[in-house]
Amino acid sequence: MRVISLPGSVERRARMAEQLDATGLDWRFFDGWRTPPPELSYDPARARIARGRVLTPGELGCFASHWALWADFLFNSDADLLLALEDDLLLDPVFFQRLDAAVAAMGPIDYLRLYAKVPAGIRNEAHFLHRHIARFSGKAYGTQAYLLTRRGAARFRRSIRRVERPIDDEMDRFWAHGMAIRAVFPFPVMEVQYGSTIEDTRRVLEPLTAAERARSLLVRGVEKARRIGAATLRGG
Repeated sequence: MRVISLPGSVERRARMAEQLDATGLDWRFFDGWRTPPPELSYDPARARIARGRVLTPGELGCFASHWALWADFLFNSDADLLLALEDDLLLDPVFFQRLDAAVAAMGPIDYLRLYAKVPAGIRNEAHFLHRHIARFSGKAYGTQAYLLTRRGAARFRRSIRRVERPIDDEMDRFWAHGMAIRAVFPFPVMEVQYGSTIEDTRRVLEPLTAAERARSLLVRGVEKARRIGAATLRGG
C-alpha cells in the first residue's frame, strides 16, 4: 500500500498514519511530485484543445505523482498489486482489514476504484464482500483510492504518453487503455475536503479563440464517439 503525500503535509500524514496503522497492513508514504517527469511532455496549447483550459499546478502535481507511483510499482517492487491512496481520506477499517479477501475477490479485474466523484452511468455487476462491483459507462473522476495490477499499471503507462488532461480524466478513458471503469460500492473510503497542498486557487480561465473552439469541439466529439462505441461493444 502506498499513500501519495507531499513530505510537508504533516497533519494529513498524521491522520492517515493513525488510520492505516490500525489496519495492520504494510504501508508507507510515497512522496508526491509537483511537476511531470521529463518523459511526459506537457503542452498547454494541447490542454486547451483537449480540456478547454490549461491544467492547474495541482493537476500537474497529481498527474506526476500517480505516474511516478506506477513506475515505482512496476520497476522497484515485485508486488502483484498496488493499493494507491491519497492523503485526504477517511477509511472503513473493516474493509482494509479484509484486504486479502478483497484482492482474492477481484478476479481478472486490473483496475478497481475504491472511490469515485461522479455516478456516471453506474450499474451493478456483481457482489463483492457484502458490497458490489459497480461499472461506469462515463467518467467517474477522482484518484483518491484504487487497486491496480501490474498489467493495469503497464496499460496506463502505455496509454498515457503526454499530459493534456488531468490524470483522473485519462484514467477514465477506458476506450483508450482498454480497462473498464469499475468501483467497489458502497465506497470503503470518503474524501475529506482539505484543499490542495500544491495550489491555493485555480487559475483564471482564458477564453478559447475561435480556431481553438472549433478544434476542441472536434476533439471532444471524437472522444464521445469513441466512448459510446467502446461502451456499446462491451455491453456497458
